[in-house]
Amino acid sequence: AYNREGANMLPGIAGTLLRNTSWGGKAKKNYLLLEVDEATVPHLCRQLRPELAVITNFFRDQLDRYGELDTTVKLVKDALPPSTRLILNADDPLVAQIGLDRPHTFYYGVAGLPISRETNQESREGRYCSRCGRELKYATFHYGQLGIYRCEQCGFKRPQPHIEAYGVEQKPAGIFFRLESKKDNDYAHREEQETTEYIIPLPGYYNLYNALAAFSVAECLGLDRGEIKQGLLNFVSDAGRMEQFVLPTCQLTLTLVKNPMGFNQVINTLIELGRPLHLMIAINDLAADGRDISWLWDVDFETLVSGELELKTVICSGLRAEDMALRLKYAGLNEELISITKDLKEAVAELETRKILSEEAVFILPTYTALFPLRDILISKRVSSFPVIAKTEVEGL
Repeated sequence: AYNREGANMLPGIAGTLLRNTSWGGKAKKNYLLLEVDEATVPHLCRQLRPELAVITNFFRDQLDRYGELDTTVKLVKDALPPSTRLILNADDPLVAQIGLDRPHTFYYGVAGLPISRETNQESREGRYCSRCGRELKYATFHYGQLGIYRCEQCGFKRPQPHIEAYGVEQKPAGIFFRLESKKDNDYAHREEQETTEYIIPLPGYYNLYNALAAFSVAECLGLDRGEIKQGLLNFVSDAGRMEQFVLPTCQLTLTLVKNPMGFNQVINTLIELGRPLHLMIAINDLAADGRDISWLWDVDFETLVSGELELKTVICSGLRAEDMALRLKYAGLNEELISITKDLKEAVAELETRKILSEEAVFILPTYTALFPLRDILISKRVSSFPVIAKTEVEGL
């Protein structure tokens, strides 16, 4: 049982449990997999005792709800029962420090990405050591605060991952990578170091981290590596996560944006695709989005409009369309290129009127409460929807 719709607060989780429980209170499934909102973790752990907990990263998200990021980290860390086994992203110092005093913690990470570099101009969190407060030194930044780090004062450093991706390449068919396993893995009890190649049929390096998190869970549960590899290869993106639609006039991709770091990674993906772009951005400020939209000023729109990517269309939509347009103006985008159409249905209709060539890309980037209304609009118009990569492109791998 799992909360596929992304309803990750108590009401949504309760709904998932009710759908998978008989009238007599008996569970219909053997396993429960939940995505949980950060602030919901303490409430949930008071009522359920998770066997495994996966923590992927900590980025600033909805400051009006959570406050400073350190508060969120402490909230999650203090709520997790001692008996819960942790699966942590070794590349994020905010995440990795949670496992310092926890035995049997499983770590995953990435040795390097094509975008990795020695310096970082992005706004980032986790700048200081959680143990002693000294600024962390990085040998490599992947993005944000994710990378290879250490504290020169107390010795805190990136843990050695139990599984580590390297040789990462982003190709039209998806992300290719090899995987190295630490010897004597405490969970899977593997006796020899393994190296093999995998593919996930999605663009975006953040999807590599998501795949590694899923791989780690499967590894800890003792699943066969061949089954895990096939599962990654056959993965179909969920609603609004690089989800593609074919409309009568164009093929487009719908993907959620909700914080600066996630938005930056989508921008990096658009640039790596290297295709002329028709873009619609839908920004709402309802409770589930976060009322404070000042986070838009931390997104690197300057890179988006730098000229490296040819922008053919830019439509700003949603309740805060004007704020989005203003942000793009200050980033340096020509005002004549910006269209403001607040109504989502009208904005999609406007996008359809543009002359879009087959070699050009079309992306719609909504915040959470705009995502599902937009998806309904696209479903009503579509010829078909399918994963971003056709399986025929990777047959034989």
